[in-house]
Amino acid sequence: MRRWWGIALLLVGLGAFALLVAVSGPREIWNAARLLPLWALFLLWGLELLGLTFWAASWMALLWGTGISAPWRTVWAAALAGYAVSYITPVAYLGGEPVRGWIVVRRTGADPASVAGTLVWDRVVAGLVLLGFALFGAGLVLPLLPPSQRVWALAGLLALGMAIFLGALSFGLGWHWLSRLVAFLSRRSARLHILAQKARDMENTMHGLFRHRLGALGAALVLQLASFLCHYFRPFFYFGLSQGRWLGWREMGVYFNLNAFLSLFLWLTPAGVGTAEGGRVGILGLLGIPPASALAFSLTYRFLELVLVGLGLAIASWYGAGRHVRYGLGFLRGLAEAGNFLVYGVLLHPRFLPRLFNWRFRRDDPWDYETSPYEQRKYALKLAILPKQRGEGGPPYRRALDLGCAEGLFTRRLVEAGVAAQAVGVDFSPRALARARQKSAGLPVEYHEMDIGESLPEGTYDLVFCSEVLYYLGYRRLKRLAERLAHKIEPGGHLVLVSAWPAAKLFHRPFLRHPAFRLVAEHVEPHPTRPYAITCLERR
Repeated sequence: MRRWWGIALLLVGLGAFALLVAVSGPREIWNAARLLPLWALFLLWGLELLGLTFWAASWMALLWGTGISAPWRTVWAAALAGYAVSYITPVAYLGGEPVRGWIVVRRTGADPASVAGTLVWDRVVAGLVLLGFALFGAGLVLPLLPPSQRVWALAGLLALGMAIFLGALSFGLGWHWLSRLVAFLSRRSARLHILAQKARDMENTMHGLFRHRLGALGAALVLQLASFLCHYFRPFFYFGLSQGRWLGWREMGVYFNLNAFLSLFLWLTPAGVGTAEGGRVGILGLLGIPPASALAFSLTYRFLELVLVGLGLAIASWYGAGRHVRYGLGFLRGLAEAGNFLVYGVLLHPRFLPRLFNWRFRRDDPWDYETSPYEQRKYALKLAILPKQRGEGGPPYRRALDLGCAEGLFTRRLVEAGVAAQAVGVDFSPRALARARQKSAGLPVEYHEMDIGESLPEGTYDLVFCSEVLYYLGYRRLKRLAERLAHKIEPGGHLVLVSAWPAAKLFHRPFLRHPAFRLVAEHVEPHPTRPYAITCLERR
């Protein structure tokens, strides 16, 4: 349910964005964006970097106050990586904290509870600064609202202010409400009991920072304020440099106050696509700025932000090399595969895929299966995970099925390596199958042209491979394939699934949950650029 909800939000955001562009006029938006000189674009990007640097320095002050000696470049890189992750999460300004905390812990060996305490204080300080700007702009914004809405806006502002203030006060005075709540829930769970202890260690760190290092908190507050000011002056510099319209302090107050409020509710889609643009168009419209200029402003900063996001993701991947990546950063590496699942399985009609792949196979071996060390190791691992290995009595498997066989390289290997007495390959590309049949002449191998999401070859099998093809099916056809294979695989036979990690958690789920299969073995290959999981199931 959550998966389809996320897809729906993404489609809503893209639809809203397309509608805004269509209504405002693509040519008008482009003409408005061209008014900004190239040197000014670099200046605006410099301001974005400056704001990020102030934010990183604010967090470093908290780390210093806690007694954690982290190099500046580590803190700055961790902040950029956390910014990138937060940017692509459904709720803005949150989501990257575990990533930046994990990087600092890994590079310094600091206590995770202490680092977590600085992260919570960082968010609390940001909330206090945001509250200060909101209170400052309230007197400017409330007169713009109808009288019936002023009461609700004021009530919302007071509720937000009380929540942030009480949160800061509770952590500062050491009330330990979080650990007490977890401890209350942990009376029947050992894991929650450990979590309660860690939460208490984090709260002790936060209380000690407030009691003994109040200067560090003050420095963090000032630096966080400077970071917010860099964002505060976005429309001031953009419209001044591009159109010669320098917004007054009252107009700036209206923009920042409303943008701060709307960001809490409009950043629902990944990166706020569509919804953030719509909110900015509405806010700037109150200041007399036409939609085309407002969208040009929003898209310019979207481009500058995405440059920082790209740098942050690169840093996250670089720091994530090693066995801990699948716990801290694994979902980043599976992001592209999840996108493939969305594009191929949901947005594109199944009839389009055979044409697409037949076009890819206009030349031999388009994915370099025969020469790629990555693919050769994957072939070896797929064979090594099998419970039955070749012995003196001949092939351990009678009949193997290779789904998505392409040009039949692995299908032939099953017979040539003595893994199966006979092999059957399936693909929906006529060109690939023609080459497969030509290269398999004289071997007990046969090929069928069909869509595995719709049908499978006749007969039963005691070994089935389904490697790197599941994300082309979509979730409903994936479940139907699991049901078909439950009838095709003989009792005691094996099914081997291969997909990118951690997207494999999603792709392999229908098979792992099917009552006809049980998990025999699983291997996650921590490749530095594209890790993958090999799952071996047995037919009950």
